[in-house]
Amino acid sequence: MKFSTTMGVSALLTATGLPLVSGHYVFSKLIVDGKKTNDFEYIRRNSNGYEPTLAGEILGDDFRCNKDSMAAAGSTGVYKVQPGAELGFELAFGATMKHPGPLQIYMSKAPGDVKQYDGSGDWFKVHQEGLCNDISQKGLEDTDWCTWDKNQASFKIPADTPAGQYLVRVEHIPLHRGFSGNAEFYFTCAQIEVGGNGAGKPSPTVKIPGVYKPEDENISYNIYVHPTSYTLPGPKVWKGGAAAGGEKKGSPIPPAYTCACSA
Repeated sequence: MKFSTTMGVSALLTATGLPLVSGHYVFSKLIVDGKKTNDFEYIRRNSNGYEPTLAGEILGDDFRCNKDSMAAAGSTGVYKVQPGAELGFELAFGATMKHPGPLQIYMSKAPGDVKQYDGSGDWFKVHQEGLCNDISQKGLEDTDWCTWDKNQASFKIPADTPAGQYLVRVEHIPLHRGFSGNAEFYFTCAQIEVGGNGAGKPSPTVKIPGVYKPEDENISYNIYVHPTSYTLPGPKVWKGGAAAGGEKKGSPIPPAYTCACSA
Protein backbone atom coordinates (compact mmCIF):
# COMPACT_ATOMS: atom_id res chain seq x y z
CA MET A 1 0.00 0.00 0.00
CA LYS A 2 1.32 3.43 -0.90
CA PHE A 3 0.87 6.35 1.51
CA SER A 4 0.36 9.73 -0.12
CA THR A 5 0.33 11.74 3.10
CA THR A 6 1.56 11.51 6.64
CA MET A 7 -2.07 11.61 7.75
CA GLY A 8 -2.62 8.50 5.66
CA VAL A 9 -0.09 6.62 7.74
CA SER A 10 -1.66 7.95 10.92
CA ALA A 11 -5.11 6.90 9.77
CA LEU A 12 -3.87 3.42 8.96
CA LEU A 13 -2.29 3.07 12.39
CA THR A 14 -5.51 4.17 14.04
CA ALA A 15 -7.66 1.89 11.90
CA THR A 16 -5.53 -1.14 12.70
CA GLY A 17 -5.51 -0.37 16.40
CA LEU A 18 -1.75 0.16 16.52
CA PRO A 19 -0.42 2.93 18.77
CA LEU A 20 1.42 5.79 17.15
CA VAL A 21 4.36 5.06 19.43
CA SER A 22 4.94 1.49 18.36
CA GLY A 23 7.67 -1.04 17.69
CA HIS A 24 7.70 0.05 14.04
CA TYR A 25 8.67 3.51 12.86
CA VAL A 26 9.79 5.72 10.00
CA PHE A 27 12.28 8.58 9.72
CA SER A 28 10.12 11.41 8.36
CA LYS A 29 11.74 14.71 9.36
CA LEU A 30 15.01 16.27 8.24
CA ILE A 31 16.61 18.57 10.82
CA VAL A 32 19.15 21.19 9.74
CA ASP A 33 21.18 23.02 12.38
CA GLY A 34 18.43 22.31 14.90
CA LYS A 35 15.56 23.42 12.66
CA LYS A 36 12.95 20.74 12.02
CA THR A 37 11.32 20.52 8.62
CA ASN A 38 7.90 19.06 7.89
CA ASP A 39 7.28 15.34 7.56
CA PHE A 40 8.58 14.14 4.19
CA GLU A 41 9.25 17.69 3.00
CA TYR A 42 12.85 16.78 2.16
CA ILE A 43 12.69 13.03 2.73
CA ARG A 44 11.37 10.76 0.00
CA ARG A 45 8.13 9.03 0.87
CA ASN A 46 7.93 5.29 0.33
CA SER A 47 5.18 2.68 0.22
CA ASN A 48 6.68 0.62 3.05
CA GLY A 49 5.37 3.12 5.58
CA TYR A 50 6.51 2.30 9.09
CA GLU A 51 7.11 -1.40 8.24
CA PRO A 52 10.67 -2.76 8.31
CA THR A 53 12.63 -4.30 5.47
CA LEU A 54 13.89 -7.73 6.54
CA ALA A 55 17.41 -9.05 6.02
CA GLY A 56 16.27 -11.34 3.23
CA GLU A 57 15.19 -8.30 1.19
CA ILE A 58 18.37 -6.20 1.35
CA LEU A 59 19.85 -7.38 -1.95
CA GLY A 60 17.31 -5.54 -4.11
CA ASP A 61 17.35 -1.95 -5.38
CA ASP A 62 14.61 -0.97 -2.91
CA PHE A 63 17.27 -1.17 -0.20
CA ARG A 64 18.64 2.19 -1.37
CA CYS A 65 15.85 4.56 -0.33
CA ASN A 66 12.97 2.13 0.33
CA LYS A 67 10.12 0.79 -1.74
CA ASP A 68 8.63 3.09 -4.41
CA SER A 69 10.62 6.07 -3.09
CA MET A 70 11.79 7.04 -6.58
CA ALA A 71 8.18 7.86 -7.46
CA ALA A 72 8.25 10.57 -4.78
CA ALA A 73 11.65 12.01 -5.69
CA GLY A 74 10.30 14.70 -8.00
CA SER A 75 7.89 16.09 -5.42
CA THR A 76 10.44 16.03 -2.59
CA GLY A 77 12.33 19.22 -1.82
CA VAL A 78 16.10 19.69 -1.94
CA TYR A 79 17.52 21.41 1.15
CA LYS A 80 20.51 23.68 0.47
CA VAL A 81 23.25 23.45 3.10
CA GLN A 82 26.90 24.36 3.54
CA PRO A 83 29.70 22.03 4.61
CA GLY A 84 29.84 21.85 8.39
CA ALA A 85 26.06 22.06 8.77
CA GLU A 86 24.47 19.63 11.20
CA LEU A 87 21.92 17.30 9.63
CA GLY A 88 19.56 15.15 11.63
CA PHE A 89 16.67 12.75 11.17
CA GLU A 90 13.65 12.33 13.43
CA LEU A 91 11.08 9.56 13.69
CA ALA A 92 7.41 10.27 12.99
CA PHE A 93 4.58 10.30 15.54
CA GLY A 94 6.80 10.62 18.62
CA ALA A 95 8.21 7.11 18.18
CA THR A 96 11.58 6.11 19.60
CA MET A 97 14.10 3.45 18.65
CA LYS A 98 13.01 0.90 21.25
CA HIS A 99 14.70 -1.94 19.39
CA PRO A 100 18.35 -2.95 19.95
CA GLY A 101 20.75 -2.26 17.11
CA PRO A 102 23.08 0.18 15.35
CA LEU A 103 22.30 3.30 13.33
CA GLN A 104 24.27 4.51 10.31
CA ILE A 105 24.04 7.36 7.81
CA TYR A 106 25.36 7.31 4.24
CA MET A 107 25.63 9.90 1.47
CA SER A 108 25.70 9.47 -2.31
CA LYS A 109 26.47 12.26 -4.78
CA ALA A 110 24.03 12.56 -7.65
CA PRO A 111 25.53 12.95 -11.14
CA GLY A 112 23.14 15.87 -11.68
CA ASP A 113 19.64 16.53 -10.37
CA VAL A 114 19.11 14.49 -7.20
CA LYS A 115 15.38 14.35 -7.97
CA GLN A 116 16.27 12.11 -10.90
CA TYR A 117 18.87 10.05 -9.06
CA ASP A 118 18.10 6.46 -8.08
CA GLY A 119 21.07 5.95 -5.76
CA SER A 120 22.86 3.50 -8.06
CA GLY A 121 26.18 5.32 -7.67
CA ASP A 122 28.74 5.20 -4.87
CA TRP A 123 27.84 5.64 -1.20
CA PHE A 124 30.06 6.63 1.72
CA LYS A 125 29.34 6.49 5.43
CA VAL A 126 29.29 9.76 7.40
CA HIS A 127 27.93 8.65 10.78
CA GLN A 128 27.47 5.56 12.91
CA GLU A 129 26.18 4.72 16.36
CA GLY A 130 26.90 1.34 17.90
CA LEU A 131 27.44 0.53 21.56
CA CYS A 132 27.89 3.17 24.24
CA ASN A 133 28.84 0.78 27.04
CA ASP A 134 31.61 -1.77 27.52
CA ILE A 135 30.06 -5.22 27.15
CA SER A 136 33.31 -7.20 27.22
CA GLN A 137 32.67 -8.52 30.72
CA LYS A 138 28.94 -8.25 31.39
CA GLY A 139 27.51 -9.14 27.98
CA LEU A 140 25.15 -7.17 25.74
CA GLU A 141 21.91 -5.62 26.99
CA ASP A 142 19.37 -3.57 25.02
CA THR A 143 20.23 -0.33 26.81
CA ASP A 144 23.89 -0.60 25.75
CA TRP A 145 23.00 0.62 22.27
CA CYS A 146 23.61 4.34 21.74
CA THR A 147 20.28 4.66 19.93
CA TRP A 148 18.16 3.03 22.63
CA ASP A 149 14.89 4.96 23.16
CA LYS A 150 16.08 7.94 21.09
CA ASN A 151 14.00 9.56 18.36
CA GLN A 152 16.76 11.37 16.45
CA ALA A 153 20.23 10.97 15.00
CA SER A 154 22.47 13.72 13.66
CA PHE A 155 25.91 14.38 12.18
CA LYS A 156 27.93 17.24 10.71
CA ILE A 157 28.63 17.34 6.99
CA PRO A 158 32.43 17.10 6.64
CA ALA A 159 33.97 20.49 5.92
CA ASP A 160 35.52 19.46 2.61
CA THR A 161 32.53 17.60 1.18
CA PRO A 162 32.46 18.30 -2.59
CA ALA A 163 29.70 20.61 -3.74
CA GLY A 164 26.69 19.06 -5.42
CA GLN A 165 23.38 17.35 -4.79
CA TYR A 166 23.22 14.27 -2.58
CA LEU A 167 21.01 11.57 -1.20
CA VAL A 168 21.46 11.20 2.56
CA ARG A 169 20.33 7.79 3.77
CA VAL A 170 19.65 7.04 7.45
CA GLU A 171 19.18 3.46 8.63
CA HIS A 172 18.47 1.81 11.96
CA ILE A 173 19.11 -1.95 12.14
CA PRO A 174 17.18 -3.64 14.98
CA LEU A 175 18.74 -7.01 15.77
CA HIS A 176 16.11 -8.56 18.03
CA ARG A 177 15.23 -10.99 15.23
CA GLY A 178 18.74 -11.35 13.87
CA PHE A 179 19.14 -14.83 15.36
CA SER A 180 16.49 -16.12 12.93
CA GLY A 181 17.91 -14.28 9.91
CA ASN A 182 15.27 -11.55 10.16
CA ALA A 183 17.15 -8.46 11.26
CA GLU A 184 15.02 -5.39 10.53
CA PHE A 185 16.01 -2.26 8.59
CA TYR A 186 14.28 1.12 8.89
CA PHE A 187 15.62 3.63 6.39
CA THR A 188 14.74 6.67 4.29
CA CYS A 189 16.62 9.14 2.08
CA ALA A 190 16.76 12.93 2.24
CA GLN A 191 17.64 15.17 -0.71
CA ILE A 192 20.17 17.94 -0.13
CA GLU A 193 22.45 20.29 -2.04
CA VAL A 194 25.88 21.01 -0.57
CA GLY A 195 27.44 24.36 -1.42
CA GLY A 196 30.99 25.61 -1.00
CA ASN A 197 34.12 24.44 -2.79
CA GLY A 198 35.08 21.31 -0.88
CA ALA A 199 37.79 19.19 -2.47
CA GLY A 200 37.63 16.10 -0.27
CA LYS A 201 37.55 12.59 -1.68
CA PRO A 202 34.94 10.54 0.20
CA SER A 203 36.13 7.00 0.83
CA PRO A 204 35.78 4.11 1.13
CA THR A 205 32.74 3.84 -1.11
CA VAL A 206 30.22 1.03 -1.41
CA LYS A 207 27.22 0.12 -3.49
CA ILE A 208 23.69 -0.24 -2.16
CA PRO A 209 22.56 -2.96 -2.43
CA GLY A 210 25.74 -4.92 -1.82
CA VAL A 211 27.04 -3.20 1.29
CA TYR A 212 25.64 -6.00 3.49
CA LYS A 213 24.58 -9.60 3.03
CA PRO A 214 21.84 -11.32 5.06
CA GLU A 215 24.32 -13.86 6.39
CA ASP A 216 26.87 -11.31 7.64
CA GLU A 217 27.75 -12.01 11.28
CA ASN A 218 26.76 -8.51 12.38
CA ILE A 219 23.38 -8.81 10.61
CA SER A 220 22.55 -12.44 11.44
CA TYR A 221 23.46 -11.68 15.06
CA ASN A 222 22.07 -13.27 18.20
CA ILE A 223 21.65 -10.70 20.97
CA TYR A 224 20.11 -13.26 23.34
CA VAL A 225 23.34 -15.14 24.11
CA HIS A 226 24.74 -12.00 25.80
CA PRO A 227 27.61 -11.50 23.34
CA THR A 228 30.66 -9.56 24.51
CA SER A 229 31.51 -7.75 21.26
CA TYR A 230 29.89 -6.30 18.17
CA THR A 231 31.44 -4.95 14.96
CA LEU A 232 29.45 -2.40 13.00
CA PRO A 233 28.53 -3.40 9.45
CA GLY A 234 29.68 -1.53 6.37
CA PRO A 235 32.68 0.71 5.69
CA LYS A 236 34.46 3.12 8.00
CA VAL A 237 33.14 6.65 8.48
CA TRP A 238 34.48 9.34 6.18
CA LYS A 239 35.21 12.48 8.20
CA GLY A 240 36.85 14.50 5.45
CA GLY A 241 40.09 14.43 3.51
CA ALA A 242 41.12 11.54 1.31
CA ALA A 243 40.56 8.61 3.68
CA ALA A 244 38.02 7.29 6.15
CA GLY A 245 38.39 8.09 9.81
CA GLY A 246 38.10 5.82 12.79
CA GLU A 247 36.24 6.30 16.03
CA LYS A 248 35.89 9.60 17.81
CA LYS A 249 39.21 10.49 19.45
CA GLY A 250 39.36 10.79 23.19
CA SER A 251 36.66 8.22 23.90
CA PRO A 252 37.74 5.54 26.41
CA ILE A 253 36.68 2.64 24.22
CA PRO A 254 38.05 -0.84 24.94
CA PRO A 255 38.80 -2.86 21.79
CA ALA A 256 36.22 -5.48 22.76
CA TYR A 257 33.34 -3.31 21.59
CA THR A 258 32.61 -0.38 19.33
CA CYS A 259 31.19 2.86 20.68
CA ALA A 260 30.99 4.20 17.14
CA CYS A 261 29.11 7.38 17.98
CA SER A 262 31.13 9.14 15.31
CA ALA A 263 30.28 11.75 12.76
